[in-house]
Amino acid sequence: MSFLIIAAALQVAPPVVDPILIPPREPQQAEASEPMARARRLLDCVRVARSDPQAAIAEGARWSVADGGIEAELCTGSGYEAAEDWDGAANAYRRGHDLALAREDSRATGILANVGRMELRAGDAAGAIRDFTTVLADPEIRDEIRGNVLAERARAYVELDDGNGAQGDLIAAQALLPDDSGIWLLSATLARRQGDLDTAGDFIDRALELDQTDPAILFEAGNIAIGLNAFDIARQAWSQAVSADPGGPIGQAAQRNLDRLAALIAAAPSIPVEMPDGDMVEDDAPAGFSDDGTGEEEADPPS
Repeated sequence: MSFLIIAAALQVAPPVVDPILIPPREPQQAEASEPMARARRLLDCVRVARSDPQAAIAEGARWSVADGGIEAELCTGSGYEAAEDWDGAANAYRRGHDLALAREDSRATGILANVGRMELRAGDAAGAIRDFTTVLADPEIRDEIRGNVLAERARAYVELDDGNGAQGDLIAAQALLPDDSGIWLLSATLARRQGDLDTAGDFIDRALELDQTDPAILFEAGNIAIGLNAFDIARQAWSQAVSADPGGPIGQAAQRNLDRLAALIAAAPSIPVEMPDGDMVEDDAPAGFSDDGTGEEEADPPS
């Protein structure tokens, strides 16, 4: 679940009070309590969505019919997102964004970022880039949100095979969120796929400095090492990924790579490993290793 949904719930817009017709104290307090009540109801809906997405969707529908509002659409969107119905979530968040724009609500930009996230997951990378670009044009968004949106837009650029666009966004995201291991992981993966293994190594080293237990980071460290023919390092990184994600998709992909590496070395026992001084004897990395944590596609690491 996106932290932007929680932020939208907590960022309750204060009620507009006419400076001439100031209401009595009790109605004013009641008016002020309504946004807080809606925020609490939204947070409850988000919590329900994590365990029962359909219940959250039903709650959002009831809420929308009763009195509508931005929070009702965010509630519905959170349910669809938890159910991995990306189109349904994008549509609900888009309705919430449109309502926020019409009401000049400051949450509009953050909600649009959620629209972009759902479009990206639904396969509409071009639409996601369009919405992320609109979000990034807002000078008021916080660095945390800007950095995360840049990382998401980089993913969209990768989907469209625009490596330069993705690289530019990730470099900007690194500057904004230097302690975010996920951004360094994305940067390392992109650099490896572009064939820049030295830069990929620097990026994955930074990711490992920040988190030595994330199986995705360990898995990518193995990918980069195998691209450099550093078989011992690859074996160690993939073994740690298996331990960090036993039975999970990344752990399973890492185990398959370990099995292939063992078979490769058994078939050619003279194959060189990393020398003590870090030099490599061979130029070409072995083929057939899983390139991502899903194990769904096999790719040759860049040589």
